[in-house]
Amino acid sequence: MKHILVVDDEKNMCTALSILLENDGFAVESVSDGKDAIDLLLEGKIFDLIISDLKMPGVDGIELLNYLQEKKYNIPLILITAYGSIEGAVEAMKLGATDFITKPFNKDIIRNTVHRLFRIEELEEENRELKKAIRVGKLVYRSNGMAKIMDTVKKVAPYKSPVLLLGESGSGKGIIAENLHEDKDKPFIKVHCPAIPETLIESELFGYRKGAFTGADKDFRGKIRMAEGGTLFLDEIGDLPQQVQPKLLRMLEEKTFEPLGSTTSCFVNTRIICATNRDIESLAATGAFRQDLFYRINTITITVPPLRDRKDDILPLSEYFLELFGKEMGKGAIFLDPDAQSALLEYAWPGNIRELKNVIERAVVLCRNKRISPPDLPLRPPPSSEEVPKGTLAATEQSLLVEALSACNNNITQAAKRLGISRSTMRYRMSKYNLRTG
Repeated sequence: MKHILVVDDEKNMCTALSILLENDGFAVESVSDGKDAIDLLLEGKIFDLIISDLKMPGVDGIELLNYLQEKKYNIPLILITAYGSIEGAVEAMKLGATDFITKPFNKDIIRNTVHRLFRIEELEEENRELKKAIRVGKLVYRSNGMAKIMDTVKKVAPYKSPVLLLGESGSGKGIIAENLHEDKDKPFIKVHCPAIPETLIESELFGYRKGAFTGADKDFRGKIRMAEGGTLFLDEIGDLPQQVQPKLLRMLEEKTFEPLGSTTSCFVNTRIICATNRDIESLAATGAFRQDLFYRINTITITVPPLRDRKDDILPLSEYFLELFGKEMGKGAIFLDPDAQSALLEYAWPGNIRELKNVIERAVVLCRNKRISPPDLPLRPPPSSEEVPKGTLAATEQSLLVEALSACNNNITQAAKRLGISRSTMRYRMSKYNLRTG
């Protein structure tokens, strides 16, 4: 909760501002002059914002501003005065005031000014945090889980040992495979196993001699030899046909194989990295995948967590994709507003990074200005309240939202305060379960 100090010698103004801001979910304290404000600061009170009248007996708003600057208090100050002018506003801003409002004013002016200030601060804080994110090529992360994975990648990358990458579809296994391929001067060949028909995958991997079968009108080296000295990435290895598995096992163990239609062995120095979104250990236990091949390819196993379990990576990845598509589409720098950030963080991302990339691309296409808001995000529609299964975490969350709204007479701000979440998060979660206040 943000804490605001109101400084004004008019008691009615202090009362009016306190009520207005408290209704928006802020904690408000008020004093009648600048000296009392300074005393509170000296007592150790912490405020996120000070709203002060410019003209007051004793220590006025400018003197309070000078004190904050002198003592290096990093507290934004909004000055209010009935004697405002363009010159006064410019002078106050030069001295370090965050904003300047003249009396009389509409209550929405104060509300909008305060909310805008805090939103800008939140965005700046997010940007500072995003700068701490690590970029390695196309890999962007900030989570501890990914940091540990990359520590393993750095240790394993220099060696030829096989690596097995496990994780849901779209979680980034392919990007990690590229990072395991350390020598960029050597080839990196990717084979998506399910995309190749069973009748063709052996010839695609191991190659063939001219005349080996109908249509083989010339020699073909095969993907394994194309990756000689480098890396062969077998994506979705769990879908590799069983009739090809013994030949791959032999190649891994002996570094040798014969192309189709040839009796001459080929020796290769190709590293194999495999990935799958299936429970390949269970497949091996039931005989659906060769156990000996499974034991050979999982010399080093790296499990990539889904995006919903590494929420610290969502916003850095979003910023990366915003930058990428902003440049591609000639739109320049594009930003996510705080509500859009909350929506991205709350979403479950069943399609992982691949889905996030598509969502950001579409948002960049649709946004009309430089800032993306929730309506620009094509997230999958949440289930309606009738579809939430009883006894689930979702049902518990929905029940808590309903109870909080009921206890606060459908006041969203107070309900959010009761639950200890922001108003924007409260609104997003209400939308998630199709909850309405009337």
